[in-house]
Amino acid sequence: MNKQRANRQNKAANAVGAGAAGGGIGTLLAAWANGMPITAPYRSVLTLSAPLLAVGISGLWLFIKTVYIDPYADGKKHAAADAAMERILADARANAEKVLNNPNSSEAHRKEVRRLVEDLERLRLEKITERMQVIVSD
Repeated sequence: MNKQRANRQNKAANAVGAGAAGGGIGTLLAAWANGMPITAPYRSVLTLSAPLLAVGISGLWLFIKTVYIDPYADGKKHAAADAAMERILADARANAEKVLNNPNSSEAHRKEVRRLVEDLERLRLEKITERMQVIVSD
């Protein structure tokens, strides 16, 4: 459910960004054309083509964002999450190693520490599996 909501919000943000890009360029072209002298040969061409160019630029922006920007941002986000999880797992493993090598720690504590590290590793694998399911389902 949350993924569907996030997907709808992302699509809405894409449409808003594309509309802003195209609308801004179209407005600039129309303003530039209206600032030209009436006798300028390209004034009417620019004025009439501004909406068409705005729609074209909107489509181009959506294409670039979908094909290049979004995958790059997702890759960076996943890389940062992977690095953070690896640091957490390394800290947990190091701490577990200290507990397991400590002769004063009880067997129950050792089992609990092993279980916690295994839970973290399981969570890491679940996140990787979720990511793969998203890739396969798209």
